[in-house]
Amino acid sequence: MPELLRILMLEDTLTDAELNERELRKIGIPFTLQRVETQETFVRALDEFHPNIILSDCNLPDFSGMEALGIVGREHPEIPVIMVTGALADIDAVGLIHAGAKDYVLKDRLARLGPAVQRVLSMEQGVRARKVAEKLLRESEAKFRALVESTSDWIWEVDERGVYAYSSPQVYELLGYRAEEIVGKTAFDMMTPTGAEQVREKFFAILSERKPFRLLENSNLHKNGRIVFLETSGTPIFDAQGVFKGYRGIDRDISERKEAEKERHASAEILEQTLLQTIEAIAATVEARDPYTAGHQRRVANIASAIAREMTLSEHQIHGLYLAASIHDLGKIRVPAEILSKPGRLNPIEYELIKIHPQTGYDILKDIQFPWPIAQMVLQHHERQNGSGFPNGMKADQILIEAKILAVADVIEAMSSHRPYRAGLGVPAALDEIGKHRGVLYDTDVVDSCIAMYKNNKLILDPKSL
Repeated sequence: MPELLRILMLEDTLTDAELNERELRKIGIPFTLQRVETQETFVRALDEFHPNIILSDCNLPDFSGMEALGIVGREHPEIPVIMVTGALADIDAVGLIHAGAKDYVLKDRLARLGPAVQRVLSMEQGVRARKVAEKLLRESEAKFRALVESTSDWIWEVDERGVYAYSSPQVYELLGYRAEEIVGKTAFDMMTPTGAEQVREKFFAILSERKPFRLLENSNLHKNGRIVFLETSGTPIFDAQGVFKGYRGIDRDISERKEAEKERHASAEILEQTLLQTIEAIAATVEARDPYTAGHQRRVANIASAIAREMTLSEHQIHGLYLAASIHDLGKIRVPAEILSKPGRLNPIEYELIKIHPQTGYDILKDIQFPWPIAQMVLQHHERQNGSGFPNGMKADQILIEAKILAVADVIEAMSSHRPYRAGLGVPAALDEIGKHRGVLYDTDVVDSCIAMYKNNKLILDPKSL
């Protein structure tokens, strides 16, 4: 109700107008009142005074209440009208209400005027509020509909069983089905058998938890038979009493992204294969100059990988270690061939030349962008826990775990295998060597894992090397 109520009174008798005003004062509502007697002044007041309510007599000399109702109904239907009249037959009262009057008050019962005004204003206020709410709701629905129909994503609702209760038209662009074909189905009706199997358990777990979920990938069959990958997100729906009613969500086509991922994966596999072939070529080059140790790097790679797996290193680390071990003696390519194939013991000068091979190998590999620290593994494979190794005298925590494993695998293979200047000493002697220097030259965990593998028959060497 406005702070100052504006009342337009159509009344030609001054005393009746004063009586009406006196009754209105009794209800305690502040108001301003304008009285008119003719059609002309009535129409002008409607446009200039902007009344909140109209009180109208039924019969005036040149104008009638029925005519006033007609004007208000056509020009200002939002303004309520109460008829204030003398004697009135029931049939006439019904006619006034049908013509648009909100109520009528007889002049000999003016005590009803104030309450009638309050009731009508209250009713009109409720009606206006409802109309505003309805208008806002229609506008909101229109905006939502426009948003839903303009987005390329598929908007949907499912009930508490996972059955579609609503589908936006975009499902046709994604899966080739009209919206009405989707209603009554479940998501699994459109999925591939494999996709449904992968998602079913996870989806019903989500449904039972009644929590929001995001980015659930699933493979679906288009109506024409092609596979479409969708990414699904949803949020639960509850009614006013908090009862779970289902989910509302969105599906987005990620087929292009999945195809791109597939292509990247294929490219990565090709790159990795090329990398392996390059590593193998380098290893073959080294072994071609040192026939007595042919296969040494490959066998070290196998032993190192087995130890790393026993120590539960990640598959990524194990793969990088295998590649590094496959070329760990790359630096020997710069060592004179006569030293590499010498049948007897090396003299101090020759041994110093051998000791530079880790640095040489590092220098060759350091600028190659591997996904693993292969150059560092090669550089460190002769370093020792107590700093007595070469080429840099690194100590325990400075040495990569992969290099520590490589060092032990190198010793195991070298001592077990035949050499020009001696027969193979065997695995037990090699294990005795690393056990004797456990924690001093070789990492404790690596040594323990290696010995445990031997005891459990998991340390298997190539018989050709023994």
